[in-house]
Amino acid sequence: MEKQNVPVMMLFPLEKAQSFSDKYLFLGKFLSKLIFSLKYDLQKAEIYIDVERYCLASFLSALLYGIMFLFVGMAFGTIISRQLGVFTITLMIVFSLASFLTMLIFHLFYPKLAAYQLASMVDQELLFAMRTMLIQLSSGISLFEAMRLISKSNYGQVSTEFNLVVKDINSGTSETEALEKLAFRTKSEVLKKTAWQLITTMRSGGSIVNALNSQVEALVAQQVDAIKAYSAELNLWTLIYLIIAAAMPSLGITFLVIASSVGGSGIGPESVMLILVLSLSVQVAMIILVKSKVPKVVK
Repeated sequence: MEKQNVPVMMLFPLEKAQSFSDKYLFLGKFLSKLIFSLKYDLQKAEIYIDVERYCLASFLSALLYGIMFLFVGMAFGTIISRQLGVFTITLMIVFSLASFLTMLIFHLFYPKLAAYQLASMVDQELLFAMRTMLIQLSSGISLFEAMRLISKSNYGQVSTEFNLVVKDINSGTSETEALEKLAFRTKSEVLKKTAWQLITTMRSGGSIVNALNSQVEALVAQQVDAIKAYSAELNLWTLIYLIIAAAMPSLGITFLVIASSVGGSGIGPESVMLILVLSLSVQVAMIILVKSKVPKVVK
């Protein structure tokens, strides 16, 4: 069996899901119909399991979370009301249902998120891999040997993708069909476009070196544009950060002091601490937001 990614936070192991009896899969089949792309997302996320079994495992995992948070709700309700009354039971049900639905939705959409994460990892290493392949092809090495070299090199997820291509070719699949499978499998738009460009060139009898060279130049230009766009956007975020980090706390405290003197009430240390905590929270959120917008380019 192929090595696969393990979904995070799933309490029910996928290995046990493989042994589910078919008569219990009706629920998995129902859930799989709600997200029609889940079957393909599992393949792109390298989670090799039938979609019905994955959905049933997701349901059972979410059910375990619901049972766990049933006791969490009971603990909170008992602490607040000091008794196991209507309020505690209501809190238990709310905690349980909320955690069950949240984790079920998370498990069902996790393959899509994982596939996009793998695509991001591909984009970070793809330029170096394409340059290496271009050098190999320019020196007279065949496309298969160039792809085999990439699969054995240290290019992260790109090497993993090309390793699958090489395995398909070694098993009797033609190079164009193996690249087609790669194009359909990956969520990286750059790798998908590169694969289709190679397929079209091979079928038309054109120069693979010229086609790959144009893709390398296009990828370099794309990354340069992404860096320029991020640099321009960063100026705006820097201004907003300075306003929130420096101007708003001082102005807010000044306004409260003036308002309290006019109204006759005082401003206590609790109000100052609340403003500082809110300001710090917004600053941390902005730092995380700006960091998430960093373009995925080679280092």
